[in-house]
Amino acid sequence: MQPFIVIRNYREDDELKCQELVRDYIMSFSLKSFFTLCFREITLQFIVITWAVFFIFLGVPLLFCVLTIPGCVFFLFTSTYFSFYAKAVELMRVKPSQSLVAECYEPFIFRCAPNEASYQIFMDRPPYDENYLNKFRRRIVATVSVKNHHAVYNAAWIYRFAIAKQYPHQKIMEPMINLVSKNCINGGYASLECTISEWQESERDFYDDLGFVTRQIYHKQIIGSTLTVMKTQLTYNLKIDGALQKQN
Repeated sequence: MQPFIVIRNYREDDELKCQELVRDYIMSFSLKSFFTLCFREITLQFIVITWAVFFIFLGVPLLFCVLTIPGCVFFLFTSTYFSFYAKAVELMRVKPSQSLVAECYEPFIFRCAPNEASYQIFMDRPPYDENYLNKFRRRIVATVSVKNHHAVYNAAWIYRFAIAKQYPHQKIMEPMINLVSKNCINGGYASLECTISEWQESERDFYDDLGFVTRQIYHKQIIGSTLTVMKTQLTYNLKIDGALQKQN
């Protein structure tokens, strides 16, 4: 049996599965972020200051102060992990207003790796009867939601974007974003906005291929101005896309 994926509208009974998917997707970047922060200047400053506090104020022998290095690294790891977890919980609590999900249908005995399998993509509903569909296990592998952008006039904002890492990113998310763009055009929006972080290289390439362009690059403060994360706001002009649809 050939596995396939159905892109459909979000339903209320999808919420728990979408929350789990969003959590796993966000947490998958925590390790990459940790390694990035390890080579920041603030990490070395934090180790030196901690070393100085133990040696000067607490009287710890200089040799034992070396143990502060793994301690600082462990503190950095836990701080990074829980900051990502807090962000995941924040998005999990947001109830989507307009959302799509990609539901994967796979045979119960499926030995091929998801990123190596060939999936058919169907919109809204598969062309099979219920008896045939009962022979597959179902799993939500991607979700995307949009809402009004608070800072940009007449713009929609992509949020709760998540996909299971082992599934083909481009093949699943491209028709989902195209459908989101179409719905936004019908809703009268002029542009579609999204924000990505510096460690989301594959997402950046994906949006570039779809025609998104950079609106602004800024640094979001985590701990004052000493620890920041580079963010990129991307925009997609829906007016051009809508004009092309009318011509066709």
